[in-house]
Amino acid sequence: MNLTTVNLGTLQETLLITLWARAVEINQLDPILTDPIAADILTRIDYDFQKLLQEKSSQTAVCIRGKAFDKIVSEFLQKYPQTPVVEIGAGLNTRFERLDNGSLRWFDLDLPDAMTVRKSFFEESDRRQFISASVLETEWIESVNASTDGPILFIAEGVLLYFSEQQVKTLFATLAEQFPGSWIVFDAISRLLLAVRHRFDAVKHTSAKFQWGIWNIQEIETWDSRYQLCRSLYIPGDFNQYLTRFPWMEYVLMKLFPGFQRMSGVHLVKLSSKNKGKEQSQA
Repeated sequence: MNLTTVNLGTLQETLLITLWARAVEINQLDPILTDPIAADILTRIDYDFQKLLQEKSSQTAVCIRGKAFDKIVSEFLQKYPQTPVVEIGAGLNTRFERLDNGSLRWFDLDLPDAMTVRKSFFEESDRRQFISASVLETEWIESVNASTDGPILFIAEGVLLYFSEQQVKTLFATLAEQFPGSWIVFDAISRLLLAVRHRFDAVKHTSAKFQWGIWNIQEIETWDSRYQLCRSLYIPGDFNQYLTRFPWMEYVLMKLFPGFQRMSGVHLVKLSSKNKGKEQSQA
């Protein structure tokens, strides 16, 4: 079998870590999530995945994070089934395959080199469009607006951690201005975890660096009066059944100091228009 060679930038290389984490999870007796597509893609890529084999903590955390995203997104789509979705930093994610309700309008957005890799394994359709662009630029906005109107659900898994706080704030402001009444679901970590995570996270095998952390997720509501925190799931706090999957030292720390279980989370924020009251009454 001919393997696919990947040429990815520093940040984009991290998509292979999340692919690996989901792919090998299928071998667990009680998988956190099951992703046979990821398992298949893993065997078709020319990359040294062996260096990740000892990263049990990262592998478990990535799968719990993915499960948390799936839970929030699926519950959202049950309530708003016609809402278009834009997955920021789609990488080799298979969320569309996992959650498609048969009528979703879906956009996968990622940098050109990452999108080139994605196109080797996934195809566009009449309901799914690939966009090669940086979310920090504005060219992609026209592509989305040309295909749909109204509020959108933005998903950013494993993306904002690599942005500066100012870039995160600018992105939120852009989405609120260009897509009023929309929502964004994203993951965030505490500043304390940000300071130490690079030492034990699988990302240390790349040149990528974490940049953004936040002490209290409710701080986001102070950034702009239009922002409303709607939902949070903590990792692994809201998934205690998987605590034993972590290395024993981390397990003991999280049992002795429960605060460690809430230093990482997945959050849903509504980006209301200036007429906030009216939009909240419709949500």
